[in-house]
Amino acid sequence: MDDHRAKTSDSMLDTVGIKHFYKALSCDDFKRKWKYLSNARHPTWIHNAKGSETMPNLTMILTPNGIYHLSAQVSLPKLLFGHNARLPNQQEVNQGLQIMAEYTEGTSGLPFDVQTATTSLIHFANDIQLTEPGVWQMVEKLSKRQMKPLRKNFYEDSTLYFTSRAKTRQIRIYPKLQAVLDEKNATKQAIEEANGNLRFEYCLLKKSAIDSLVSRYGLPDNKAQNLLTENVSNRLTSELLERLNFFDLLSNNKTSLVILREHFPTKKAMNLCGFLQMEKEYGRNFYKDESLGISKDSYYRCLRDCRKAKV
Repeated sequence: MDDHRAKTSDSMLDTVGIKHFYKALSCDDFKRKWKYLSNARHPTWIHNAKGSETMPNLTMILTPNGIYHLSAQVSLPKLLFGHNARLPNQQEVNQGLQIMAEYTEGTSGLPFDVQTATTSLIHFANDIQLTEPGVWQMVEKLSKRQMKPLRKNFYEDSTLYFTSRAKTRQIRIYPKLQAVLDEKNATKQAIEEANGNLRFEYCLLKKSAIDSLVSRYGLPDNKAQNLLTENVSNRLTSELLERLNFFDLLSNNKTSLVILREHFPTKKAMNLCGFLQMEKEYGRNFYKDESLGISKDSYYRCLRDCRKAKV
């Protein structure tokens, strides 16, 4: 897997949360239409909390100082494309934010301006296109990295998490195709978009993490128009890849065949390369396609050998 085969997408966004504050309400019809949470710490109303993933989830909270907080949260790719295997560019992000604002205004009856909205949550995202075997090989290499003081967790040999102690920010690295295939009713388009992509997500989960980024980058404030930009996303992702020494790992990679021959006889190494190619073209668990004539036992035997060789 040579470094010239890796293609980096423009860094952008997945899930975002934006909010507005109101000292007085010009309309309170939402109180009759939205679900009221009787067990919440403060008076809270929610809409679409467990509904369609493609439309924003809305929350209104009345704080003790008499200020209403109205927040909208959604996966912008799912809002725009129906899935998040493809990341939006800046123009599409702006379109998605406008859809969020219009939906929130129409549902709440309150003004909700994108330009002046405060950012309450951000999942910056970036895809690096390798090959499916290359993706898994890179995940294995990155799993040996540390990013202190963040805590590392390697989940099911596929998803790498680096999380702050206060859980205000989290970095996620995982094979995007596997994530898509794990979802119910994965579309052909989503599978095609995800194939061979290693997904990086840098998630700012709390106000303190967002404020810290604003201060570090010298931004005017935490408004959506200053934070939800391609420039900020690219800058943050570049810093992450540099900290992980990602491109050094990529340029020093051996081919899968070379690695397999270090562990097995040439003939077996060749057969396992064929197995990796099958996974690339037919996806994980391809033994389930009976037309291929591959048994489950044979599939997992090859999988164990490939994992043993760390390809």
